[in-house]
Amino acid sequence: MNLVNKLTTLCGAVCLSMSAMATDFSNIEKIINDTKTAANFPSGTAIAVVKDDKIIYEGYFGYADIANKTPITKDTSFYIASTTKPYFALAMLLKEHRGELSQDTSLDKLFPKMKFSDFDASKVTVKHLLGHTMGIDNVPLVMATAYTGNHDAAKRNQLVANSYPNKEAPLDTFDYSNVGYNILSVWFDNTHQQPWQQMVNQSVLSPLQARHSSTVISDANKTGWSLALPYSIYSKTDNPLYLQKRDNTMHSAGGMISSARDMANFVKVQLNNGKLNGQQVFPASVIEKSQQNIAKANMSRGDYNRTGYAWGWFTGPYLDESLYHHFGGYAGTHSHLSFMPEHNIGVVILNNDDMLGSRLTAVVAKTIYATLLNKPDALAQANSEAEKLQQKITQLPKMIAQMEQKLAARKWQLSLPRASYTGTFNHPDYGDLVVTTKADDKFEVTLGQIHAIATPYKNKDSLRVELIPNRGEPITFTVENNKADSLKYNGTVFKRVR
Repeated sequence: MNLVNKLTTLCGAVCLSMSAMATDFSNIEKIINDTKTAANFPSGTAIAVVKDDKIIYEGYFGYADIANKTPITKDTSFYIASTTKPYFALAMLLKEHRGELSQDTSLDKLFPKMKFSDFDASKVTVKHLLGHTMGIDNVPLVMATAYTGNHDAAKRNQLVANSYPNKEAPLDTFDYSNVGYNILSVWFDNTHQQPWQQMVNQSVLSPLQARHSSTVISDANKTGWSLALPYSIYSKTDNPLYLQKRDNTMHSAGGMISSARDMANFVKVQLNNGKLNGQQVFPASVIEKSQQNIAKANMSRGDYNRTGYAWGWFTGPYLDESLYHHFGGYAGTHSHLSFMPEHNIGVVILNNDDMLGSRLTAVVAKTIYATLLNKPDALAQANSEAEKLQQKITQLPKMIAQMEQKLAARKWQLSLPRASYTGTFNHPDYGDLVVTTKADDKFEVTLGQIHAIATPYKNKDSLRVELIPNRGEPITFTVENNKADSLKYNGTVFKRVR
């Protein structure tokens, strides 16, 4: 049985039975199977298409665990990264509906005991925080909660207090980030006797009857759910990526696992004024408000023109129609959640690959919407893009080999003995960055839960690391008096402490 037939088999009876309905989705199945075959990489993809208040198509392809050949099914949970944002924003609006919070509550009122410097916290509101227009930034808070795990309640509060002005995007200027959502979750944890995760689970996921969704990733193991492992086609291996989510890196701007079916229920309530299966599970007024633009945006991502931002939703024209959407990306995952309220249709696409998944999703989403909207030109364009992707993906092994040869040809540009660069380097906001040497003289770099084996970099006294998979970054040492006194990573200076 070849890979195409294997993948078609994995897609299962759900795909085949649904594609026999009035709307023919077989083209979607062909695109996915052909692309995965061209890539020779059977990572997982789950799809749910909603019309009115029903799922009109489901498709499940590839594996949740490639090595063990565990298939993607209707019950498979995926890490959805930033697609968490509309869920968290809805939870905040529900709190406002109950009179427990106001969109106009200011940052200094949220944290009355904190002293913010360099900006006026009385002018930054909940609306600003959820709309990415708060005029402040906080990279250390984002790194701690999304990657390193170097935080506890006290540390998170300290990081919030250290927020600083965003010089590139002052107050009322849109600048997408995790910061506002992270800050609000710290406020919630401070104010209530339960963590923000429990709030979202109870106030949003429970009414949605989400059976394979949670803001706590360890729930998957506790309950025996099938959880899609993270992969990257660039790794050329059946082994999942080392960087996998833990409970302490599940944060309010990117801290959910969910299945395509569960997320389809979220689409249903967006299309039906808060109703799910005929029952009013969220107030219609709250859903209506969640879809109102609160910021102007001027950006695009592929064919998605983003002219506005609602409460956790990008808005703008797509295929000449009004689209609400949010995507999520992280090492080994890509998620897509979108809907067109004027046509009462929506799409969920989940992948457990970051690179191939994002490109395949763009083609699949266009194919679905072009099919449902009866737009033959857009459908032809999607088919053409699928063919180009499949042709390009066959060249990937050659491209990877060329990159590896380029990196392997680099020579170390170190002015001191290797031992001079090892040690512990600290930044008060980020924590300890530790550089050690292994038995084979390779450098290993660790920052909290992220780590990497370093390779040579082109600049003097520098290393190249992929602390985040597929993201090569330099670490540059400052050498004084024949000693590496400090290093710079991601624009931040870490000073030697040991």
